[in-house]
Amino acid sequence: MGLDGVELMMEVEEEFGITISDAEAARLHTVGDLVALCLDRIQATHTVRCPSLPCFLSLRRLVREICNDPVLKIRPRDRVEACLDKSKRYRLWQRLPELLGTSPLQLRRPSWLRKLLVLAVLAFPVFCMTLVSWSAEMLVMIAFATFVFGITLNWLTIGFRSRTPKGYKTFGDITQRLVGLDVATNPTVENDYESILSIVKRLVSEQLGVDDEEVIPTARFVEDLGVG
Repeated sequence: MGLDGVELMMEVEEEFGITISDAEAARLHTVGDLVALCLDRIQATHTVRCPSLPCFLSLRRLVREICNDPVLKIRPRDRVEACLDKSKRYRLWQRLPELLGTSPLQLRRPSWLRKLLVLAVLAFPVFCMTLVSWSAEMLVMIAFATFVFGITLNWLTIGFRSRTPKGYKTFGDITQRLVGLDVATNPTVENDYESILSIVKRLVSEQLGVDDEEVIPTARFVEDLGVG
């Protein structure tokens, strides 16, 4: 799936509190496939006992390996940024796909830098227009130059990404992502197929901009719903 599919998967994960691995996403060809995956995770909440503990222990084992400290004490409520310095955070984010089966949200730049980048990109075309005479062709060139300027700034500041994103602030947050590979951490009250289908239909319709009538179990994401 393309970017549309990525956004849809993220919305589904948020709705049900699940994590969809890359391998699972590759097997989701129809709406029915997605509903079945969500239903399996929801029903597993009634059969899987204490899924949080083994997930947290796996995460702690990885963190201890990264820190080269076999007795490092971390708790679910501990903040990742408080326990791991910048270099260790980078290493953790490089290794998390081993546990998650998919890439986590990327580390973020500090808020002050994000604001500075936005201001710089907004100020760039204004500055350019004070140097040249206006014309339709010149405005197009300035717009293109602004785009290139923004991409360049993004590339130059990649090394400043060190802040944990939303949903990954504490080790407990990451543990919940791991738990979501087996069970739904935000299950619905109803756990029958039709109820889950109605929720998935709403998410698909909102994300892809298609009519509810088109979102049926046999509808294929790429061929029928135009996921790019």
